[in-house]
Amino acid sequence: MVRPVEVPAVTAEASFADALRHAIARRGLALNRIRSHLADRGLHVGVATLSTWQSGRRVPCEDSLATVTALEELLELPPGWLTVRIPPARTETTPQPYAVVDYAEALTRLLDRLRRDAHGRLRNVTVLEEVRIGADRSAHRRRVTQSVVAVQPVDRLIIAHQGEPGCDAERLALRAVSGCRAGRVARSPEAGAMLGELLLDRVLAVGETAVVHYEIEDRTGLPATEYQRFSEWGGMHYVLEVQFDRTALPVRVYELRRRHTSGPDLIHRELMLTPDARVHTIEPSAAPGTIGITWEWD
Repeated sequence: MVRPVEVPAVTAEASFADALRHAIARRGLALNRIRSHLADRGLHVGVATLSTWQSGRRVPCEDSLATVTALEELLELPPGWLTVRIPPARTETTPQPYAVVDYAEALTRLLDRLRRDAHGRLRNVTVLEEVRIGADRSAHRRRVTQSVVAVQPVDRLIIAHQGEPGCDAERLALRAVSGCRAGRVARSPEAGAMLGELLLDRVLAVGETAVVHYEIEDRTGLPATEYQRFSEWGGMHYVLEVQFDRTALPVRVYELRRRHTSGPDLIHRELMLTPDARVHTIEPSAAPGTIGITWEWD
C-alpha cells in the first residue's frame, strides 16, 4: 500500500464546482495563473470558462476532458478526482457501465451478480500488462500490475476479461498475486467473458491508493489475433507488452486505438518484434476507449 494522496476536504458527493473551487483555494493559484499553466501544455481555456466551472454555471463537456485531467495534475489531485464529478451529458437514456465494449450488456448482468455499487469507485493510475502467446497461438496468460486511486470509498477492484470467440468461460481464471486476494467470479457463457473481484486489505478512503498484482489464465487454447484493454475513464498511464513464443511468430503486428472495441481504428501503426519475440505499446495518458495490439498469422 502506497502513501495516500492529500485531497481537499470535500465529500465524495461534492459537485465538480465545489471540488474545483476547494482544490484551487488549497493551491492558492489565481485563475490567470492556471490559464497560463494550461496554455504551456497546449491547452487553451479562458479565465471566464474556468470561472464558470468553479461557480457551477457551466460544467466541462467531453471535449474538455484533457483540460480537466491537466487540472488534476496542476492542482496535485489524484487522477480522476475531478473527472468523476462531471455530470453525464443529458441523453434519453443513462449510459450503462462498460459502454466502450460490445459485450457491455453481458458485463452489466455479471456486475449485478457481484457488486453493482463497486463500479466506478476506483480510477487506474498506472497499468503494466503482459500478455503471453503460447506455441498454440493462444493468449494463455495475462499478467498485470495495476495502481489505483479511490474516488469514492471502496474495498475491491472489479476485473473484466473476454476470451476469444467461442471460448468456454469456465476455463477463464483470475488469480490474485499480491496486494489483494481473489473474491467472487461471475461468468457469461454467451459472451465468453468473466468479471472477478480483487479484494483489498482495507477500505480505501477518497484519494488513497493501492497497487495490486494479478493474473488471468485462459485455458481454452483458442488462437488469438489481438488484445485490447478498455478504459471507461481517461488519464491512466498504460504499458502493454505481448510476448510471443519463438516457435509461433506472427507475420505482422500493429498497435491500435479505438473509442469502442468494434469501432474504427483511430491509430493503426505497424510494430516490430524485438529479438526475444516481444512487442509493446505505451500510452502516457489514455483516453476513454481501447488500446491494443493486433497481429496476423501466416
